[in-house]
Parts: sequence; C-alpha cells; structure tokens
Amino acid sequence: MRDRDCPCSAIRVRGPLLGRYVWATVPIGANTTMRARMTVLAVLLALVASACGSSEDAVTTAAPTTTAASTAAPTTTTAATSTAAPTTTAPDSFDAEDAKDVAFAYFEAYNDHDLDAVYALLTPDTEFSGSFFGSTSRAVWEQLLVWNAAQGTVLSVPSCLVAEELVDVSTRLVCSYGHSDAAIQAVDAQAVPMRLTLVITPDGIADWSRDIDGPPSFIEVGRPFDRWMRIHHPDVAEDVEFDNWNSVEGAEQNGILTAEYAALWRVYLDEEGCRYDDRC
Repeated sequence: MRDRDCPCSAIRVRGPLLGRYVWATVPIGANTTMRARMTVLAVLLALVASACGSSEDAVTTAAPTTTAASTAAPTTTTAATSTAAPTTTAPDSFDAEDAKDVAFAYFEAYNDHDLDAVYALLTPDTEFSGSFFGSTSRAVWEQLLVWNAAQGTVLSVPSCLVAEELVDVSTRLVCSYGHSDAAIQAVDAQAVPMRLTLVITPDGIADWSRDIDGPPSFIEVGRPFDRWMRIHHPDVAEDVEFDNWNSVEGAEQNGILTAEYAALWRVYLDEEGCRYDDRC
C-alpha cells in the first residue's frame, strides 16, 4: 500500500512488538538505496524475532493443563471396611429367653451323655452346690456328672421358670424335672423330682445348684438295691456304692458297674416275682 507520509513507494508491516502489535513503514521504491534495503531487512527480522519470542513465551509460561482425575484426591474403597468398628452383640441383648435356650441345651447334652457339650455351657468359674454335697469344687462335680453318664442316667424334659433377671445381664432360672438313674430305670420306679437353679450369663452357666424336690428320694430305690448287692454280690457291693470313688476314672467305673448290676437286679426280681421294695 502507499503511505501518505512517504513521497515514495512503501509497505507497511504489522507485527508484535513489546507486547502489542505496531505498524512499520518501509520505503521500497526503485531508487531505494542499499541502506534503505538493509533497513527493510532489519525491520522484517525484528518483527519475525518479536513474533517468535511471543509464541515461545506463550508456550513456556502457560500454566500446565491438568485434568480433574490427575489432581483430585485419590478415591479409596477400603476405608469404610478397614476402619469400621467390628459388629458385636450388645450385652443387654441377652435376655431370659436366651437363658432358657442355654438351660435346655444343658439338659439335652446331659441326656446325650455329651460331656464336652455340657462343659462348653459352663463359665470358667462356675460355682456348684447341691443337697448331696453342699458347695463343692468343679472337680467333684465333674466326677458326679461322669458317674451319672456312665450308668445312663436320664433327666425328664424340664420346666424352667424365670426366678429373677439380674442387673448384670444374667438370669436366674429354676428348672423342675425328674431324675432316673440306672437302678430307678431298672425297676420302673418313679423318677426323683429335682429342682435345678441356674444363673446364666452371656458367657454361660455361672451358678449351678441342685436340690431334691421330692418325695420320693433316691433312697427309696437305692437302699433296696444296695441291700440286694450285699446279699447276692458281696464281692463287688462296695464298688457300686454311691460316692465310693476319688477320681473321674473311678466314678466312671462305678457308674458302669452300677448299670450292669442294676440290670441283673431287674432279672432277679422278675424271676422271683417280686417288687424292688418287697425285701426279697
């Protein structure tokens, strides 16, 4: 284009300079001297350099573009499971019905003669007492349990009533049932009425206390059986006497012999045609 301020032919070149675009007017007529041509070249070079510099700055100074995925905080899916507190049953969820379940499980295990199942229902420090032996140790109680199991003692289905719900999330139950040992079963005598008082906690049976709730008592059948043993089997009579042992093994052997001779007693009574209380 022709510039009004220049008497000769000229061109105007626009390019970035010092952060903004400017026009440069350069004469290029036929009579243009070497100096003028050099000026044109210098101006052009300056414009090109300015343009290149601006482009480089735009590239090197621009803030890096990041995606939301690269800068976002990492998402974890295991935090909820790794830090959550374990689920436990609250102590106050153990109620009287739960205590009854434990009591019935005890009677079932007893009648199955599953001693391990019976032991599993006890607490480590269960207290034992009864009308036969008063307050006693676990060792003595286990001997009595083994003795009954060895002779096949059977407990009738109990009726368990809640006597008291204690403040420490435990329940006191009173269970009534019938107790039939080997001699009672042999002569079809009435089971001895018993009352078992249990204090049951979420950990198991904490207190076990048994009493006779009769009559009849064990002596109604026990005495005639012991008398028959002394008359007809004096050599082993002492071996089947109640509480004539001092170990679990001794109690078990006593129970086995008691069951064996109770069966022989039944045969004898049938042959003689008499009842167990006829003193025959």
